[in-house]
Amino acid sequence: MQKSKNVQMPFSFFMELYVFIFRLEDYELDSNIAAHRKSLEYQIKAKLDAMIRRDTFTKYKVAAPGSEEREKFRRQYLELAGIHKDWVSNIETFH
Repeated sequence: MQKSKNVQMPFSFFMELYVFIFRLEDYELDSNIAAHRKSLEYQIKAKLDAMIRRDTFTKYKVAAPGSEEREKFRRQYLELAGIHKDWVSNIETFH
């Protein structure tokens, strides 16, 4: 199977598309169009989630080591990444 290619686009276009897809939810669509709308909605939400995870990870990495801010972003990132709480240490460790 061939890997799909990605394209870059302005964030404003991406958000306008998200609003458009969201507003289509209020309309009665035929099953084919409704399936495409749902697929686009899923892909847009997945991309937004990835952007939030990346932003949170960046904030964690640039915060001062040992700071409360760094710990807050570390925990937030681990939660967003879906790391089970039993696998998360109480403090950040360095090796």
